[in-house]
Amino acid sequence: MFRFRLAMAIVVSFGFVLFLGIMLYWSSNQVAWHFQRSQAAYQAFEHYERLSQEAYRHFKQRMDRLISDSPTAAAGVELSKQRLYLAMQALRDNAVQTKPPGDDPDKSAELERVAHFTAFLDASGYRFDDIERLREQGKPELAMQALSKFSEEEIDGKFQPLIDAAINAERGKAGQAKQAMEDLVARSRWVAILASLAAAVFSLSSGVLLLRGVKKPVEALMKGTDEIASGNLDYRITVNTHDEFAYLASHFNQMAEELDVQQTKLREGRAVLEKRVAERTFELHRLNEELKRMDTARLEFLADISHELRTPITVIRGEAEVTLRGKDRDALEYKDALRRIVELAMQLGTYVKDLLALARAESANLQFEWDSLDLAELVAAAAEDFRLMAEEQGHSVTLDAPGTPLWVYGDKQRLRQLLFILGDNACRYSNPEGRITVKLWTAANQAHFSVADQGIGIPAQDLGRIFDRRFRSRNALDARDDGSGLGLPLARSILKAHGGDIAVDSIENAGSTFTVTLPMIAPGNGGLINDN
Repeated sequence: MFRFRLAMAIVVSFGFVLFLGIMLYWSSNQVAWHFQRSQAAYQAFEHYERLSQEAYRHFKQRMDRLISDSPTAAAGVELSKQRLYLAMQALRDNAVQTKPPGDDPDKSAELERVAHFTAFLDASGYRFDDIERLREQGKPELAMQALSKFSEEEIDGKFQPLIDAAINAERGKAGQAKQAMEDLVARSRWVAILASLAAAVFSLSSGVLLLRGVKKPVEALMKGTDEIASGNLDYRITVNTHDEFAYLASHFNQMAEELDVQQTKLREGRAVLEKRVAERTFELHRLNEELKRMDTARLEFLADISHELRTPITVIRGEAEVTLRGKDRDALEYKDALRRIVELAMQLGTYVKDLLALARAESANLQFEWDSLDLAELVAAAAEDFRLMAEEQGHSVTLDAPGTPLWVYGDKQRLRQLLFILGDNACRYSNPEGRITVKLWTAANQAHFSVADQGIGIPAQDLGRIFDRRFRSRNALDARDDGSGLGLPLARSILKAHGGDIAVDSIENAGSTFTVTLPMIAPGNGGLINDN
């Protein structure tokens, strides 16, 4: 039922559209036909204008020749004659070849006018020739009389009215075509307006009727779909018609029943799946956190070891180069240099051992070998190593330390590593020919040593972050691009394991002083010194 009404509305609307299309097509063809007639008239008008201009130019040249008889006038006569016949030929071709659509009742009249023009021009040529013969026979007065008579009777009396009539005729034809075209456009406009009004009235009325027929069923369907979409699968759509909407409502109700059954099954399956996913997610999260912890620890340890391998290798090379450059050295000096090289090799061995432990145990924790050691001896040996590094860069190193042993409990290799970190930074960031001062002293049962330089210093805003991993101050980045920001964090970790502390005092562009504090022990004892 609804489909029939909708089909009828579509057919009638299509009829209106088809009618308008046919009208527009017919009107466009008529406009094109009148436009072509107008164009043909304007072309003929232009040809007559050109013929008139060329004819009068030729008549003037012939008259000038009769009056002056100069060679220039003779040449002008031939040129104007050629131009005149070309204009006449163009007019004749346009009259014969131009065929506007439909029958043209004035076609024979136009061809007759062209024939009159051709006959007149041929006759005028003969008359001018006769007048020239009279002048050549010595009868100039008769020639002038004949010329005056020809000009008045033929040119002014026949040719001018003939050309005016032709031009007026073509102008009238163009005006008629234009008026016909304007009338046709006006009629087409009114037809289109009336057809559009009829189509609008029909569309409005049919739309109102269709809307009345579909409003209630559509509202019922929309309410039902909203209820079903919101999850109310018990809702049923009621449409009291016997058309397509009732059929659609029954299918919606059937779909709601099937969805209710499927959702019950899905809820049961989803509960089981969520339980399994939660169990697997918890397990994966735990394993992922463990892997991230192990990977982070391994990466940090590898970075620290790579950073620390550089300083012992530099000192070993410096010891060897200094020893080889000496010519008059005794065996004791060579033995002392080899001893320092062996100690540094042991330092590298400790790092390699850490790497092996990491590879076997997948752990990034540093290993320590605890024992009593003389800190004064360790600092003095490190100062000698600093001198070797400083000589390459033109710096000087001074040591201020007591001559008596200062006993601490710790790992000798790790404390040497700590000293290398501070000494390497002092050498790297000192100004040219700067002085590096290493000082050792005791106070309140604690051993203190410091490494001071006259280098670039640390900006005040960066002092609180220099012990963060991979942090480098602004001026350090500008001065050197080969640092990693791992040395000072590693040094603080070593001191923390020894129960010590590290502090820094720095002024930008004036130098830095790093001070280390370690607890002391009684000589030959593995315990701390007792204040009592």
